[in-house]
Amino acid sequence: MPDELTTRVPLAKTWDDVGRTMFTPEHYELPEQVQMVSFAAANPVPQVFTDHEGQMRASAIPMIPVKNNSSEISSFVGHLASRNGQTEAIKAGAVGLALFSGPSAYISPRWFRKNITAPTFSYVSVQVRGTFVPLSGEEETWEVIRNTVAHMEAMVTAQSGGKPWRMKELLTEQMERYLPMVLAFRFEIDSIEGVNRLNQEKDVVDMENIIDGLKETGAAGSMQIAALMQENLDAILSHADGQD
Repeated sequence: MPDELTTRVPLAKTWDDVGRTMFTPEHYELPEQVQMVSFAAANPVPQVFTDHEGQMRASAIPMIPVKNNSSEISSFVGHLASRNGQTEAIKAGAVGLALFSGPSAYISPRWFRKNITAPTFSYVSVQVRGTFVPLSGEEETWEVIRNTVAHMEAMVTAQSGGKPWRMKELLTEQMERYLPMVLAFRFEIDSIEGVNRLNQEKDVVDMENIIDGLKETGAAGSMQIAALMQENLDAILSHADGQD
């Protein structure tokens, strides 16, 4: 292993800000759309913001990515309660912002060894800006709901096992009663940006100590951030070993 790995690994190229509408220093950027879409798919209940006719609103709304005829991800689909005031913005085809958030954790300077700086926070987040297209047809609405349930059930069963639940298990009268209670929509992507803030600018010894400190807290978010940091660190060390 090269000697510089014991002192400092420049995981970040620059401190330049590369985000267009999202604050994203270059070394924290999620550069590939496939990475950002995968992250959104794994965290499919974003906070969705709209500003329509002087009313700024936000709701937690399930949204999943969908492919177009070219098998590219160009939009998301979702649904919300019809009585939610935010439906007015969606029906009007307003623009909006969906914030997909992942794990986050406070990083204490107690864990720094090589470079003692102020405390910070680590987190992963993706912002999607786009335009709403309301879906009013019954079949379109059911397709969105069925696909959303299938997506969520796949995530649950992947973690706990068992047989996925399906919408067809509802009684016909239940489904007919449910349909008018929701508004389905498509969210056409105008832009997508992501930030992956995992202490990439730190020395290896600091990163290792931060990982240990996060694990000691036992908090769910801290444990997830520690795992993501470990993946990053393993990748950079493996790359460095390959350069020997």
